[in-house]
Amino acid sequence: MSGIKLLQILQIHKLRIFSTRDILALSQAAPSAVTQGLFRLEKEGMVTRLKRGIWINRWAENLNSFEAVPALTAPWPGYVSLHSVLADYGIIEEIPQIVYAVSAHLPEKRSTAIGTFHIHHLHPRLIWGFEIRQSAGGTYPIAEPEKAFLDIVYLSLVPRSPIRMVHKRGRKWGLDPAKLKEYAKRFEYPPMIRWLKENGI
Repeated sequence: MSGIKLLQILQIHKLRIFSTRDILALSQAAPSAVTQGLFRLEKEGMVTRLKRGIWINRWAENLNSFEAVPALTAPWPGYVSLHSVLADYGIIEEIPQIVYAVSAHLPEKRSTAIGTFHIHHLHPRLIWGFEIRQSAGGTYPIAEPEKAFLDIVYLSLVPRSPIRMVHKRGRKWGLDPAKLKEYAKRFEYPPMIRWLKENGI
């Protein structure tokens, strides 16, 4: 399969982060031809492997590294959270050089052409409190700031977790107190409730 044909498919269908299976379905070409074509485009710097069978279209405009999170956590659900969200909302001053996410998948650290990702494990019953955000050309799942904050609190209290609590930007966190209280109850984790009370949250 020619590189030109592959690029046409990427452009026509506006594929940003895609799978080998996507190209197979859209091209009706033989698997070996598609794989060889993708490898050729990779050598030319037009696509990059995110992980096995998943590719990044390097020609995609305004590609946000957050868009890669669903592909990295699939088939388990996951979303951008923790420090990445608090920085995105201006709640903390530090701008993380790492994309933080949570997922029902096992913990993983992965360096890619569009960023380094740290994916932390949460029980499937805790995968909620996020929305699908539209970016310039793509979408990605991202936690509400209150859920991202509680994800940090929860993980910082779990034994042997690498996550540590962050420092607030001002006197207050700038979060919705009612939503924090409601969401904290849904965690059903007494150490979190105690921590919030001890810290006046």
